[in-house]
Amino acid sequence: MVSSPSSAEIKRLEEENEQLKKLLGEKDLEIAILRDLIKKKNPHLLKNWK
Repeated sequence: MVSSPSSAEIKRLEEENEQLKKLLGEKDLEIAILRDLIKKKNPHLLKNWK
């Protein structure tokens, strides 16, 4: 039998989910910045990444 999670557990999971979403957004931003730098310095390198 599966018990339903408590409201405290749900709140903890929601907070963890928000933290993970923030980390993912930061990583996406870092990747975009690095690709932009490469594009400016060595545009021929981006051909293999698309």
